[in-house]
Amino acid sequence: MKALRIILASIRRADEEFNLFKDNTSICIGISGGKDSMALLYCLHLYQKYAKIKFKIKPMIIDLGFPNSDFTKLKEYVSSLGYELYIKDAKQVYEILKIQEEKQHLPHLPCSICSRMKKAIINKVAEELNCNHVSFAHHKDDAIETLFLNEIYGGRMATFAPKMYLTNDKITFIRPFIYVEENTIKRLIKEENIPVFPSTCPNDKHTKREDIKTLLNNFYKEFPASKDNFLTMLNNKEKLDVFFNHFEFKVSYTKYYFKHTEDLESLIKEMKFLKSKSIPKSNMHHLHYYKNNKLIGIINILKENRNFTIKLLKFNNYKDIDIILYDLYEKIYSKFNPINFNIELNNEILKSIKYLPYKNKKKLGNKYLISLTENPVYLLKELKINKVINK
Repeated sequence: MKALRIILASIRRADEEFNLFKDNTSICIGISGGKDSMALLYCLHLYQKYAKIKFKIKPMIIDLGFPNSDFTKLKEYVSSLGYELYIKDAKQVYEILKIQEEKQHLPHLPCSICSRMKKAIINKVAEELNCNHVSFAHHKDDAIETLFLNEIYGGRMATFAPKMYLTNDKITFIRPFIYVEENTIKRLIKEENIPVFPSTCPNDKHTKREDIKTLLNNFYKEFPASKDNFLTMLNNKEKLDVFFNHFEFKVSYTKYYFKHTEDLESLIKEMKFLKSKSIPKSNMHHLHYYKNNKLIGIINILKENRNFTIKLLKFNNYKDIDIILYDLYEKIYSKFNPINFNIELNNEILKSIKYLPYKNKKKLGNKYLISLTENPVYLLKELKINKVINK
């Protein structure tokens, strides 16, 4: 089968599963001149012709100031497809990168700084071009490589998202090639005679990503099925079973413990405990508190950057609520400090908080909003003085 048919089918699958394309949108395509972005431009140019929805394409490239950059032929090719290539002058980026390379005593230009600057520039260009979507050419192999880079160098299981909305910029990033293999893109370039323009970046082929690519290619030779399984793994939420699925955090100075839950069974259990017919909100962190394996309380907490707000607080009784709130505050404070820690609660629960010093009591309809602001060390001292904690 021709590479073009495979890729167009893969784009349609990604669109159906992640809702990538919206009707009457303008998509800014970030082009580098390399095989991936040139293939993306060509394929989206064709995809929009038979897609059930209408969208516009606006190709752009950033002139980062790298030596020997010449976009003349690239501009001519883009024009042959019926588009005007927008070239954003950002030559200062190369100068900034060279300064940082020298200042930080690095062996090469800092890729992480370059990446952040490029994304910021693309966001501005999208705004200038009246685009509410930005499309990148990251593909299946890139997703797996990013997963391994984050695991090896960052200690986290993460890769980029097929679709991501930036609230501040009001722009949606999409990656239509998420199910496309790099080898299929290479075939497409040859079969459709798509021009490719070599990178002028001094770091090209000399990055950690290139090391991971080599490692994985050797791995795929030994275990051919692994590439498909790696991608399946990124979609296999039902079979995700790692340490954090089993966390049971002890509540200091008590016999209680809590679990951070989000699976369907736990959320149904939460509805029963709260005697509620409403489905728990998905944007909350749901904490379930237990004693002797029996559910005795629920806390729903909203996290927005470093702002933490308890939006729901319900226990069978509030005898130890001072210690429970102290413990949660201390755990979050030790991990994210500085933080803003707020609690929304009714008058009954407010009266149950007898010894934990809080600040800024404000009325919120039939609720109150209070804040914990002091270092947990001082709060612990207060609890000990009042003999809430015997140690």
